[in-house]
Amino acid sequence: MMKSINRRSLLYFALAVAAALALYGLSARLAAEGGGKTAAFVTDSREIFSLAYQSGKTPADVWREVNALGVAGAAVSEFTGDELAMYSSLGVRFGPAAVFTAKLNADAARAVLCWSKNSPYGAQLRSYLERKLPNVGFVEASGNVYALLPGTVEEFKSSALVPDFSALEFCRANGADALFRPGPCTPSSGADVAEALDWLTNEYPQIKNIIPAGAILAGYPDVRPLAAVMKAKGITLSQVEFVRQIGVPALARNLGSLVVPMHSLTKEEIISRSISRPTIVDRYVRAVHERSIRLVMVHPYDLQMGGRLDIFLKDLGEYKAALEARGYALGWPKPLPVWPAPLAGAFACGICFVFTLWFYGSRMNGSEKLSVPLSSALALFAASAALGGALWYSSAAARLAGGLCGALVATEAALCALESAHSRVRGAVLALLTVVAGGLSIASFYGTSAAALRLTPFSGVKLTLLLPLILIFAHDMKRRVHPEGFLEVMRRSPLWTELALLGVVMLGALVMALRSGNVSNVPGWEVAFRDFVENMLIVRPRTKEFMIGYPALVIYWFTVRKGLIPYYREVLRLAAALAFCSAVNTFCHFHTPLYLSVIRTLNGWWLGLLIGVVCAAALGLALPRLKRAAGVRL
Repeated sequence: MMKSINRRSLLYFALAVAAALALYGLSARLAAEGGGKTAAFVTDSREIFSLAYQSGKTPADVWREVNALGVAGAAVSEFTGDELAMYSSLGVRFGPAAVFTAKLNADAARAVLCWSKNSPYGAQLRSYLERKLPNVGFVEASGNVYALLPGTVEEFKSSALVPDFSALEFCRANGADALFRPGPCTPSSGADVAEALDWLTNEYPQIKNIIPAGAILAGYPDVRPLAAVMKAKGITLSQVEFVRQIGVPALARNLGSLVVPMHSLTKEEIISRSISRPTIVDRYVRAVHERSIRLVMVHPYDLQMGGRLDIFLKDLGEYKAALEARGYALGWPKPLPVWPAPLAGAFACGICFVFTLWFYGSRMNGSEKLSVPLSSALALFAASAALGGALWYSSAAARLAGGLCGALVATEAALCALESAHSRVRGAVLALLTVVAGGLSIASFYGTSAAALRLTPFSGVKLTLLLPLILIFAHDMKRRVHPEGFLEVMRRSPLWTELALLGVVMLGALVMALRSGNVSNVPGWEVAFRDFVENMLIVRPRTKEFMIGYPALVIYWFTVRKGLIPYYREVLRLAAALAFCSAVNTFCHFHTPLYLSVIRTLNGWWLGLLIGVVCAAALGLALPRLKRAAGVRL
């Protein structure tokens, strides 16, 4: 009867168990990802009218043409005071009481809305204002209706006052779904905004979605009344990625599953960055395919003058064809099904955490090749189960452990690969399997529907990227993988080239952490290169893996086998570790379909190793010449 087990074998057995549990826990997520392949384009209702004016067609004709190409809804905004002062399709004027000839018995500076008694929208305007603005007063005189607003003109210039009822009527007449864009208005509380929306959606039931306008959510900070109305009527919220609006995250959390991610590429961004039409197509397709975006706000392309409707229709045709080629149907998307954090996923994370931490400790004291009693192995599994239960029961423990689990997995994968200079294929495969087992475990437990909708962001991304570098450096100093120990390095005069190279690696890691999840920090040339690679491989591997981490790993193996640069290998080891940090981090992008994360990880692995082999071969050919040129032994 076996009384002990090899530590390394025990680690890999435990990771295999974790992977099996993770896959079981991922069943609900995989089912949701497999069934949610419907997306829609939406556009601004004002642009429908603008394109109609420019093309000599009716707005209804334009709507039919764009609707046939996948535009399922039209966004309808509220008019601000400034917009009403210039012109509005409602025939409403805005200004101070002093500019109106009627006797309003109001202070001269008080803000006033005025419309004709015969206005087709008069009843709607009055009903909406009565609900949205407390203490609004109405005066009828000289054939007009005057709404005395509770504030001065200055206060209401940028405040959203009344919806574009003409656009809502257009949507009703043409069977178009409406996406209402309520904006902030200081006098309106959360209850006032909710009451106004309740009335508005009763009048116009084609309002299916809310896209908050402005920097602050209407009715903030009390979002509960608005959420209650939306829940009762099944109205979804568009959460626009990369846009930060005060109060919208709180509303999204209150709505839960009634959140639909949206991507919007603004005209200002297109013009300022001179984004080409093919790049726009690529942006939209990747948003839907890789980030689970289900609503895409489209606009007429503005970098080419004249014939705007024809160009817009052509663009829509390209968007539609590209998505259908990826297996997506165009139609109004359903909200994402709800799935909680599975207990099996919690146990998987507990196993990964306990066993990788234990094996890191074994590495530090040099006992990783020894065996352990079977009783100790059972105790480790018991500790893993206890930790898994704690993670599932306590959200605080889960938040704390997520980043640590990812960092420990990445550390083990990196050390496994780095120690395999003489068994490279085996080491590379085992390191990849370690990443996949740990990544699946994190994706299983933390990748809930709320996380997929970015309602509960994973708090350990930066820790996953940076902590492994510290752990590997500490390991290398303790085990003297570097020719010197930490105290020796501290006591001797510094090797400035060594420190400079190490500084470059650490700076690169910092930049990597800062850029994570931040598209605006990526330069244009890199975006173009990414697009090229993605077109070649369908799913683009992460640059830091196939261009930095894995090539550095192969070059490190080369230097070990050739006995080169012993004092500078630490730089290569830390650079190689970036690949495994990034690979584990890929599984922490819970809004990305899981199968794409797996493919991306595999692509980064094989392509990075291939590039590394080419670089090592070139270095091997150039090495004799470098030695002769330097006149020293490297």
